[in-house]
Amino acid sequence: MNNYIYKSWTRLESENHTGLVKRLISRNIPYQIYCIYDYSNKSFGIGVSYPKNIKINLTPFSSLSRLKIEVFEDTSFKNNLILSVLLSESDKKDLFSYLCINMIEAIAAAKDIFTATQLFGNTLLRWKKLFESTLTDILSKEEQRGLYGELVFLRKLVKLHPLSQYAAIQTYIGCSHAPRDFQGNSWAVEVKTTSTNNPQLLTINGERQLDDSLTGILFLCHCSVEVIRNLGETLPDIITDIKHILKSDFAALSLFNAKLFEAGYKEEFNHQYANIGYKNRFIRYYHVHENFPRIIETDLREGVGNVKYEISLPQSDLYRVTESLVLDKCTLDND
Repeated sequence: MNNYIYKSWTRLESENHTGLVKRLISRNIPYQIYCIYDYSNKSFGIGVSYPKNIKINLTPFSSLSRLKIEVFEDTSFKNNLILSVLLSESDKKDLFSYLCINMIEAIAAAKDIFTATQLFGNTLLRWKKLFESTLTDILSKEEQRGLYGELVFLRKLVKLHPLSQYAAIQTYIGCSHAPRDFQGNSWAVEVKTTSTNNPQLLTINGERQLDDSLTGILFLCHCSVEVIRNLGETLPDIITDIKHILKSDFAALSLFNAKLFEAGYKEEFNHQYANIGYKNRFIRYYHVHENFPRIIETDLREGVGNVKYEISLPQSDLYRVTESLVLDKCTLDND
């Protein structure tokens, strides 16, 4: 896949204009989204055009030092403003471009411009935490374990689809706090990683996580690991392995780096993750449907939401499925 954002920034930079320049990304997107380059401080970013009657609170972004959030007039549309995000760190240009592509794809699917601007703002809040974090901001032990399990499944996907590695990486959406970890056109996979004495008890976050009503077929992947200090496969180990698999696909590799960053994993802190290893006890798969133990949105009374609960996995084979069946269902758009 061509990195159209990176190419647009490079092209704008070479044109040697002055001030801030914007260029429409695509006429096929239902909203005006621009690629932006600011010549005054050599910063690059994107912006979305929106009507002036939509109010956006910029207070949460007032103390940013690395990301620059600005609102300015959209000279192409009389009654519109542009909400923009810019970054001036050239060493993060490639990483930032794929984060921007992910945001654009999400905005393009929004039902209206109000939803699109809300999504833009919420994503910026998440990026604020990622870009402004300090040396002490590493993933918690629970987050590390969860990321490891997700990467175990992701490694299986990229190995399964050697000619569609970019599309395989695209299906990994858990890094951006989506309800499920992997999402294709007609399937979804939620990965749960445990290391407790009771490995059959799983925590479910929200009424949408195990709701298959809008996903096509939904699978639950239960990855049980033993956490071993200075032994086993570490997070840096599995990340290095996946990068080796992706080494011939620069776009997929760059997108993978962006996904890791969005998950809160920064490779400059690898040494802080290098002494915690994981040994797989087992990986089991379940087809989530019908009477599988779960709470879904239609089960809730009016006014109740954002539930968090625990389930005990079924002991019968009624919902168990094989890994080969799961991977067979995980088809990609360009396969």
